[in-house]
Amino acid sequence: MVTLSDLLILLLTFFVLLISMSSMDKKVFKKMFGAFPYSLGVLNMGGSVQSLEKKERLIVRPVAKSRSIADLAALRKLSPSLSKLLDDLEARSASACLAASVINDDLNLAIVSDFLFGTLDATMKPAGKILIAELAGFAAKQPGELIIEVYTDNFPLHTAKFSDNWILASVRGDVIARELQRQGVAESRLALSAFGPDRPQVDNDTPEHRARNRRVVMRLAGWYSSLEKQQENHAGK
Repeated sequence: MVTLSDLLILLLTFFVLLISMSSMDKKVFKKMFGAFPYSLGVLNMGGSVQSLEKKERLIVRPVAKSRSIADLAALRKLSPSLSKLLDDLEARSASACLAASVINDDLNLAIVSDFLFGTLDATMKPAGKILIAELAGFAAKQPGELIIEVYTDNFPLHTAKFSDNWILASVRGDVIARELQRQGVAESRLALSAFGPDRPQVDNDTPEHRARNRRVVMRLAGWYSSLEKQQENHAGK
């Protein structure tokens, strides 16, 4: 009986609270909770910290603006060395296999994967070696980390050499990295990311779209900021 009476009292209290909350004065309610930020602190290792309102104002730093430059004419004006690289590729009709762009602070050099490798193969073609040698000559003179990103399409892959697309991307990335080192790029500057079929540019619904997704991106981290610093130094002299 005692347990039952306790339960009934709790239920009665619950319904009374429901009725009282449904008819609560909104102004009083707002005023009550509005006082909390000034009276509550944050516990820290057994002590208390004053509320944020009583501390010094926070320093608000501006968020860096995103940057996207894909226009080749604009990129040529930015960097004579990049302009020379693009001119050399055009001279031997290899410019169609590479797309240059600046995204945020990085220079992205996207290469059509089929120009470098054969189908389901990680052996670099002769024309691909020539292209990598040209890119290595350019990258060796640029500061910062050089990140190699390798992408494939989503075609189901399971061969004796490659159990899936991620393995194929990893092996291709390793081949490119070794060729870059052979051409003079320091190993300490290189990083490899094998994305495989992840992060496609377009849907893998047609042979043309799958070919677009099969790509290698050589990304020079912090390239734009380094370029700005060089221009400032030249202007100061």
